[in-house]
Amino acid sequence: MLIADSVSVKGRHDLLVSPTSLQVTRGEVHLVVADPQISRTALALALSGRMKPSTGTVSWGHADSLKTLRQHTALLDSPEVNEPESHMKVRDLIAEDLALLPGPIWKKPRNKKWTALHGFDDVAKDWADSLDPARRLELQLLLAAEDSRIELIVLDSPDRHDMQDDVWLDLLLEFAGSNRAFAIVAIVSNAPYEWDGPITYLGSNEYEEFESPEEATTLISGEPLVEEPEQPEELEEPEEPENSEAPAELEEPDKTEVLSQESVQDELDLDVPETVEPKSAEQESTPAEHSDAVPTVAEDSDAKEKE
Repeated sequence: MLIADSVSVKGRHDLLVSPTSLQVTRGEVHLVVADPQISRTALALALSGRMKPSTGTVSWGHADSLKTLRQHTALLDSPEVNEPESHMKVRDLIAEDLALLPGPIWKKPRNKKWTALHGFDDVAKDWADSLDPARRLELQLLLAAEDSRIELIVLDSPDRHDMQDDVWLDLLLEFAGSNRAFAIVAIVSNAPYEWDGPITYLGSNEYEEFESPEEATTLISGEPLVEEPEQPEELEEPEEPENSEAPAELEEPDKTEVLSQESVQDELDLDVPETVEPKSAEQESTPAEHSDAVPTVAEDSDAKEKE
């Protein structure tokens, strides 16, 4: 795993790379968006161990040594650093890169055999800068993979050439998904529109993990980006009194108050006890002869004496 922690590069007159942090694992293609070109090149040199950063650290795995980082990293197509020179032919480019492989000369692959094996014998005599950009990028990736120590590939501005973004992206994804499981960092001027993988912007000083859209709506502190509306408090239903007795005297409620009370009850769906209507004066002064009440024992005995 490549770990870059607050890496910055100071130039002679100005800061070329502001503090940037990122993590890249094996089998992953990670894009870094940086501008201008000199900042992309400075960051590529720092991430590949070719230049010591002004501040911060870059490490491969658990080793913090720049020597270990250089041994396991290939820097490809960096302008004015190691891009294919215009005066070289394809066969010369292949011969030079194969000659730089570590180990004894008798273990290194032969130039013509390697060229025919990988399908570049038809363009071996062509100038390197006239080669199709996609084939030239594939050639550089294959030559870098010849070193068995290489586990990380850093590309400087692969989008500057005249080819579609999906062409060079497919090549990088193919190499990252191979049996070698290369970790690939591509430093570009703009992120491709269709890219949905991990990406870091120059000056981003926090490790940005690849998250789903749902997780991306939460800040680092855990607070949501959009405040959720507060839920209204639930109204408790009024409790009915245990001994509910009708009042002695009840005033006739106003019609407007009754209507408003009924509308509130319907809106909140409350169970409110019904209002007890008071008896009228005529009902209270009903004569005894019209009453169907049963006579008492005393009244019955008085009636018999009179008879």
